[in-house]
Amino acid sequence: MDGNYKIFNDLSKIRTQSNRILYISLILTASCTLLNIYFGYKTNESAKHRFYLLDNGQKLAAIRIDDPKRARDILCEGHLKNFHELFFSLEPDLRFIKRNIEGKALYMIDHSGKRLYNRLLDQNYYQDVAKSDYSIEVEQDSISIDYSSYPFAFKFMGKQKIRKNEQTEYRNLITSGFLLETTSTPNNLNGLKIIRFHVLENNDL
Repeated sequence: MDGNYKIFNDLSKIRTQSNRILYISLILTASCTLLNIYFGYKTNESAKHRFYLLDNGQKLAAIRIDDPKRARDILCEGHLKNFHELFFSLEPDLRFIKRNIEGKALYMIDHSGKRLYNRLLDQNYYQDVAKSDYSIEVEQDSISIDYSSYPFAFKFMGKQKIRKNEQTEYRNLITSGFLLETTSTPNNLNGLKIIRFHVLENNDL
């Protein structure tokens, strides 16, 4: 009889220990899940305020900006500055021009940019640049963006610095269009697209 009672007592202890282990495991699992959710939320919130500085489409560094309006300004102005540099800065190298425009700039703009590019191709503009052996750099003067209505209207004002041998000439460059928010892609990291793009002025200074 005593032997049966001892076996029963041992089984009861084992069952109690098993339940205790089960409860501890459940508590640890729940704690880990809650911690993962918390840290995931914090990471997501941090990522919302992290923006990348770009140079010719290449990611340089990440900066944290807590002001949403300031973040929007940097994103939109950076997109416009990057596009104009890629599209209007030229070297006497057709492969360089094609890589910057077809491989990068045209992903940042709608069909209005493609139409302008095709028109310049038909006019042999890029071939003339390559043959004449001069380079063109874009210098930004100002960018104005109207956030009161969507899509955001913008106006870019700047110059093209043209280096011909040892001489330097300038052409003004004034463009306008609208900024549309889109999905971020590897070819368009900002998640913005220029639409209804027009060159308002591009004359010798």
